[in-house]
Amino acid sequence: MSRTAPVSRPRPARIDIAPPDPADHAAYLALLALALDRGLPAEVADILALTPFQHPFTHGPALCLTARTRRTTTPAGAVFAAVPEWAYTHPRCRANPRLSALLAETNIGIYALAVAPEHRHLGMARALLAKTETIARSARYRMASLIHEPELSDFYQSLGYISAHHIVIPTPDGAMALTQPRPMMTAVKPLHPSVRIQTVPGPRTLVTGLVPGFDLPPTAHVRNGRLIT
Repeated sequence: MSRTAPVSRPRPARIDIAPPDPADHAAYLALLALALDRGLPAEVADILALTPFQHPFTHGPALCLTARTRRTTTPAGAVFAAVPEWAYTHPRCRANPRLSALLAETNIGIYALAVAPEHRHLGMARALLAKTETIARSARYRMASLIHEPELSDFYQSLGYISAHHIVIPTPDGAMALTQPRPMMTAVKPLHPSVRIQTVPGPRTLVTGLVPGFDLPPTAHVRNGRLIT
């Protein structure tokens, strides 16, 4: 009686996630540039020279992380996260500084996520996102958000994100709409049990429970493009 030899499978490479050291800055910036079609903002390089403002940030007002395997001497993956721009620029936030401050303290925006082409399909992007979310949760952030191309919807959905062109955040001051010009999409993921993503008749993708103490009744719906509660 013969036995079939077990098939040997390559062990997945160990991925180490850490903030970039000064020696890694050039490689980190080059990786981020891969994810930003319009080029890397000059202030990103300046941010790397700053001490962290507060937890969970690692450099100034940003959370900067690198990924590498034990076989790589320089970073092969990178993520740049900070307060999402809409927490400051949305009209409802500009009109209500207290709401703006609350959303800035409870939301992490992922501005860039990149992996060098020769190191893709090793799980680096997943590891970077998971670490970013873990750090954000430890700072009591309630939601993560990012903007992406439609062809990446399946990838982000496999990690627990919900993608849509139009996402609504109900607040005591009224509904906040996060709308991306097509074909770009916004992806959001709850980081706290009270935050839920739901679709109401209309339809609209809603983020409920993001503002503590404010939720939607079961009868909420969209009529003529307006959220009716």
